[in-house]
Amino acid sequence: MKSTRALKATGLVLLAVLLGMLTVQGSYALWNKSVGANAGTVQAADFAISLTDTDTNVKTNMTLANGNSAALSLSTTAAGVVIPGQSTYAGVELQNITDAGGTFTVGASTGAPIIDNNAGSPLAQYLALKVVAATSLSQCQQAGLFTTASASGTAALQITKGGTGVFCFQLTLADTMPSSLAGQSARVAVPIIVNQL
Repeated sequence: MKSTRALKATGLVLLAVLLGMLTVQGSYALWNKSVGANAGTVQAADFAISLTDTDTNVKTNMTLANGNSAALSLSTTAAGVVIPGQSTYAGVELQNITDAGGTFTVGASTGAPIIDNNAGSPLAQYLALKVVAATSLSQCQQAGLFTTASASGTAALQITKGGTGVFCFQLTLADTMPSSLAGQSARVAVPIIVNQL
């Protein structure tokens, strides 16, 4: 008798496990059910930032059509010539021109400036660059704006959709520059990085 009751109990457990497996299989079939839908159009938003320099007022897309980063040259603007012991100023306006729906705030920051000598010129060691965030390009000519500049030579700002922000640059040539370096040139590069917040 005891063995028959034991077999019945075992049979019930097996049956319960079998029902459980069938239930899982039934649920699995529901996941594979398909429903027809009308075709629609999906369009990706454009993450677009434009750059405008101090003097030319020409807008340049930060990312070119081929996907490469744009390089904005300030060599023909006010930053082109620096006198020993003095500073010259320039700036770049960034505009958040994305066509994404809803809010789309971006964070923009500058990387550490890179000052290189051109053609073996030792001029770079006599140059110093400060970078600050501002609200308009007209502020870039104000020397007092740079008193709060970071020692790392970097700056950051946030730009709302449709809004603008500005990075201002102060390039200073040391008055200790030897006169033998007059007419020499150097290259100053400031990377600008923009991320969606």
